[in-house]
Amino acid sequence: MKKEKLINRLQEFKQHHMLHLTPDTSRKGKCYKGTYRVDSHLDLMFLITNLIKVCIVALEENEQLCDLEVPNPKYNVMEVLRFVTQLIPSEELALVDKLSELLEGIELENKVATENS
Repeated sequence: MKKEKLINRLQEFKQHHMLHLTPDTSRKGKCYKGTYRVDSHLDLMFLITNLIKVCIVALEENEQLCDLEVPNPKYNVMEVLRFVTQLIPSEELALVDKLSELLEGIELENKVATENS
């Protein structure tokens, strides 16, 4: 595979699959920014509140929760888990699979070329 064609394929894969983690630089050096979806500012506030409530539930151990503090712990945990599923970089992992396939193809081409020469 020609170098230019390979670079174009890699750029295409990156554009279609690198959706959640984007490179960034900070004072500490290179890092990545993550993205997640919320419907509104209010939805973001509820998400943050649910995260805090789940922490409260986790720290309470066997003590009884006050219904005013965490009125529906099962719902709060469910919402946090729903959010966490958004953090799983599925598209990026699909990119890893495509890169592996591409590299296998290159290795096969090199092997055939070596055997024929």
